[in-house]
Amino acid sequence: MLELKNIKLSYGSTQVLNGVDLSVKRGDVVSIIGPSGTGKTTLLKCINSLARPSSGTIAFDDVRMDYQKLDRTAIQAIRLRTAMVFQQFNVFKNMTVLQNVMDPLVVVQRKSKEEARRIALEELDRVGLSNKIDSYPSQLSGGQLQRTGIARALAVKPDVMLFDEPTSSLDPELVGEVLKVIRDVTSSGITSLLVTHEMQFARNISNRIVFMDRGVVAADGSPAEIFEASSNPRLTQFLTTEHSIQ
Repeated sequence: MLELKNIKLSYGSTQVLNGVDLSVKRGDVVSIIGPSGTGKTTLLKCINSLARPSSGTIAFDDVRMDYQKLDRTAIQAIRLRTAMVFQQFNVFKNMTVLQNVMDPLVVVQRKSKEEARRIALEELDRVGLSNKIDSYPSQLSGGQLQRTGIARALAVKPDVMLFDEPTSSLDPELVGEVLKVIRDVTSSGITSLLVTHEMQFARNISNRIVFMDRGVVAADGSPAEIFEASSNPRLTQFLTTEHSIQ
């Protein structure tokens, strides 16, 4: 369904991605783990061209793009089939919860306000925010803000969901409510890529784990292969450190 080949990206003299290859099948739930600064978030942003690699290719079903060429048609086609949930929520502060979820349906997908409202209400109910539709972001907890972001992403009916460390900005007591929603989303069968430091959660919801280190995919396998049977010393070191922190 989705295939990235030899993705390279630099910021100035810093090489962030150094030849990433990643293949995702329809229905996969892929958790991307690894130390901070190794390019995990940047890789997600490359998929929908929020970050532009210097080289490499992407294939999304029948859409193919060479990153060395600016193909706006291909970029738009891929963006319309993906939705991203950000670390910092990225909701509009001057809109209610309902308006935030309706906005991409009306502005991007050109749906009527009536249809957009119906879809938005369904997704807000799905994430447990039916009682907050008229609230503004300033009136919400971090967990509620992130669930608003998830509802907005789901509302556009994407083929692929991209979760960029969705719990990293939350107080510890709010993490569970967001993880529950993500678990419900991934169990519905939607193809998902999740950048996370929640190791146990990644292990439980994913059928594949990708370990990134120094801008490359250093290990890729099932949860059992990654967490129990890996012979990669760098992965073992990372998991040991993460376990001691948690």
